Amino acid sequence: MFDELEEEPRVDLTPLIDVIFMLVIFFVMTMTFSKPVLDVVLPAAQNSEVKKKTAELVISVKSDGKYFFNDQEIPKEELSRFLSEHPEGTLNLMVDEKAPFEAFIYLADLAKVNREGRFVISTKAAPKN
Repeated sequence: MFDELEEEPRVDLTPLIDVIFMLVIFFVMTMTFSKPVLDVVLPAAQNSEVKKKTAELVISVKSDGKYFFNDQEIPKEELSRFLSEHPEGTLNLMVDEKAPFEAFIYLADLAKVNREGRFVISTKAAPKN
């Protein structure tokens, strides 16, 4: 009689199957939402590299602190107007190593205002030993 009442312990797998089924549904749904909405096919080009010819505005500062553009002296008072009249191209600053530092700072400040801080400082290559 005692043997009839004792049942063998069993694990009910129904909740485990329900959880696995819900995880499968979740992952399938998230995979469909992660695909791009539009498939964009870009055309191929023969010449994909675009070469732009950029104008360069070279302003030189000589050792005495004077400003030059194409061998023409520009007075310090007219530099701001000159830079605003020539907005195109890259501003290239060529400053003599013996030029006063204040001349460079003044020109860099003007470039900051008129060129949004975008300019290039040219240097010469160091001699090879």
